[in-house]
Amino acid sequence: MNQGLLGKKLSHSYSAIIHNIFYEITGIKGNYKLYEVSSKEEISNFLQMCKNNDIHNLNVTIPYKKEVFQYLDVISEQAKKIGAINTITYKDNKFYGDNSDYFGFLKTLENQKIQIKDKDWIILGSGGSHESVKVALKDKGANVIKVVSRNKRNKSFISYEELEIISPKSYYGLVNTTPVGMYPNVNKCVVSELIIKKFSCAIDLIYNPLETVFLSIANKNGLQTANGLYMLVAQAIKSQEIWLGRSFDSQLINEIYEKMSDKL
Repeated sequence: MNQGLLGKKLSHSYSAIIHNIFYEITGIKGNYKLYEVSSKEEISNFLQMCKNNDIHNLNVTIPYKKEVFQYLDVISEQAKKIGAINTITYKDNKFYGDNSDYFGFLKTLENQKIQIKDKDWIILGSGGSHESVKVALKDKGANVIKVVSRNKRNKSFISYEELEIISPKSYYGLVNTTPVGMYPNVNKCVVSELIIKKFSCAIDLIYNPLETVFLSIANKNGLQTANGLYMLVAQAIKSQEIWLGRSFDSQLINEIYEKMSDKL
């Protein structure tokens, strides 16, 4: 079983390690590789290569979660709702698109006992990952959800300038879905400490490093925090469920997460 990750720059990725641990624990035979594609124009040729080489299971990461839509034959209702794809399956001569980030994000909040219902949230970034977070929060009863973007699109979006002047504790949670602070640019932070300390909870989807500057500031100021590693593991297991057509116990997520934490 050939599987892999499609993305532009993957030197930071732990996905192959996670899936190899999955193979080891479950006894399922598989081969997971990282596939860097330098531009969206090359996606079509890459998918054809996958067909020809029996690479039928793919994850998708930055910056192609929206770009792959046009190359797929069947898209799940959830992926349509989210507007982003991170899981591709090739079967019956068709490419199927789905989204397991939604599941991974909710599992992270559940694991960390982070409240969602009736809380107000701000999401940093408007790329392919923010939609999964937004839909997940909405589905679980979040009250107000605002997305911070450099290009305001509608009333659910606000600018970074507007973010700076919100009142302390007027919003509960702050979620970073941007790559700012990710390896190798680990000394960067998407927003200032003055902004971060206004919240009660901070979540960073970045998992390399485990504690970004963003989370370091949040921890220093007593916020409840979570990094992106648990989400990465949870979405990986959900992808395997989609590819294999079977379910795995939640304990498997915890076991792989613990092994990853020990490694890192």
